[in-house]
Amino acid sequence: MNLKNILLALFVTTFIPSGFSQTVNKVPDSLLTKNVFFYKNGNFEGKGWDLIKKEVTNSHIVFVGEQHGVAEVPVFSGKIADILQPKALVVEIDPYTAAQLEKTAKNPAGYSDYFKRKPYDFAFYSWQEEMNLIHKMTLSKIAIWGVNEINFLSMPTFFETLAATSKQASNKKIALKKANEFAKNDFPLFGDSNKYSDFMAYRMKVSEVDSLLYDFRNESQVSQKMLRDLKTSIPIFANESYEARVSLMKKNLLNYLYPYITADEIKIPKLLFKLGGNHASRGSFEVSNLADNLADAAGKKSLHIIVIGKQGTINGMSPVDNSKAIVAYNGLEEFKEFLPFFEKVGENEWVVYDLRPIRRLVKQDKLKIDNPKLKTYVLGYDLLVLIDKATGDKFVQ
Repeated sequence: MNLKNILLALFVTTFIPSGFSQTVNKVPDSLLTKNVFFYKNGNFEGKGWDLIKKEVTNSHIVFVGEQHGVAEVPVFSGKIADILQPKALVVEIDPYTAAQLEKTAKNPAGYSDYFKRKPYDFAFYSWQEEMNLIHKMTLSKIAIWGVNEINFLSMPTFFETLAATSKQASNKKIALKKANEFAKNDFPLFGDSNKYSDFMAYRMKVSEVDSLLYDFRNESQVSQKMLRDLKTSIPIFANESYEARVSLMKKNLLNYLYPYITADEIKIPKLLFKLGGNHASRGSFEVSNLADNLADAAGKKSLHIIVIGKQGTINGMSPVDNSKAIVAYNGLEEFKEFLPFFEKVGENEWVVYDLRPIRRLVKQDKLKIDNPKLKTYVLGYDLLVLIDKATGDKFVQ
């Protein structure tokens, strides 16, 4: 897991008029229809929001591709959930952390105490607006589905949970000892970004988990599955295989969905995915593509939205100190080739662009994007939402 900013650039810089096959350097205004909306008194309003509401209402699965660390994104996602009324919010944490997050989010009065002890236990959902979103979901009876690898920042909680599933006193003791070892090593690191490479999970070996699997061989299937998932996660901790991470995300999603899939039909429920932008586009090998295929097989429609800030601040993800983690952000510098879109965003505006007309031209060979990666993003998202002023989401403290 990379603790640096995960920022995505979506650039459309070429246009091919009908009947021609050449690239020019500027997107004509006819393809950049600006649909403005505003956030006022806890609600969105305006032409752009009307467009979004219409598209969400007509969809069964909605993906929000985000910049992690921007406080406005969970607020936006919560309003999308109000419209969609999904069965679950699908997020970038593991299934065990998701269960603990759901439990913890029900009691906002306990947040301060919890995060003093376990400051990064819920990864991105250790931030204020993200926790507000999860609390809202729990009040609305919307489940939290986690599809990531085991969260290496919450290993003490993982082993405490493992201990709670164990029936044998000796195994409970083993798991709690592991929890204490991780806590003793990791807790002092959260306040210093320079020491983040010292997290104990980075040193964990597959052989250690194999030994635990042997100790837990007579325990429940739940205990054994937790350890198998931990074993699968170890190469992902070290960033050795992105493909392994994506495969695990797909497997975790299918584990949630198996009750809805039979030999006769696929009755996939309404779902809201809130993931980093690289996981949320259509037509890729990401978990979003699996969800798209299932929706298509069920005769349902999906919608892909990417949300990017123009300027302001962002949570840099570390250290766990708001005075240091919240840093200046300038999308005009981060995304220079994206200026034609940003230039149309006025003060305090939210703007949504419908990217589907661009997609149609690309598919008709009337629009050529010479960078294959950028072309993938254009083809992968239906709506692009730009926020004039982004705000860094603060750690719960």
